Amino acid sequence: MSDTAVAADKPQVTLKTPLHHIHHVAYRCRDAEQTRWFWEEVMGFPLRMAMVFDEAPGMSGKCDYMHLFFQMGDDNFIAFFDSPDDDINEATFRAKHGFDLHIAFECDTMEELKAWRRRINKMGRPCFGAIDHAFIHSIYMYDPNGIQVEITVKDAKYNEIAEAESKDAKEILAKWTAMTRERKVQKFGADAVDMRGVDLGKVDLSKMKAEPPKPHHKPAN
Repeated sequence: MSDTAVAADKPQVTLKTPLHHIHHVAYRCRDAEQTRWFWEEVMGFPLRMAMVFDEAPGMSGKCDYMHLFFQMGDDNFIAFFDSPDDDINEATFRAKHGFDLHIAFECDTMEELKAWRRRINKMGRPCFGAIDHAFIHSIYMYDPNGIQVEITVKDAKYNEIAEAESKDAKEILAKWTAMTRERKVQKFGADAVDMRGVDLGKVDLSKMKAEPPKPHHKPAN
């Protein structure tokens, strides 16, 4: 069968852009139960799935790990991997700078935001704010894995500010790119700054399987 004939048999698909929601974001955790305590008991996200596997998809060799899913209010998830045999140490779970990693959730009112701060402090997790960012107001804390967690509420002028900012966002970005390019080229090199594909030099393929991965499923008990 020719390539043309194969292409003709394929269903026509219209890509929906932008994609309409996040199903889950996922991070590594130090300990599944420690993580469950924070996300379920402190943050109030119910644990929906705690799946145990003995092999990572597409990877060679045995790998015992748990994949946890906590449900958000919009039915999406924040997820974690507990993989105790991986070559990691305690430094992995040190508090990350907010510019490096943070996740923000939204509540409805300033009163609710302040109530969240009281709740989290009472549960033994230091929480600070509210910080006025003009378009939003936010409180901050860290989960047990060093992830900065933000809870935010929109300012009364949020839509007005967002609309004004959106009008010349690309022009501002272009000016910023031109202004900062030389600093970034000096630090990272022009090839890194201009790259739009995957830098295979920075991808560890040593544990990838040569054959296609098997379907990912729970191992039999």
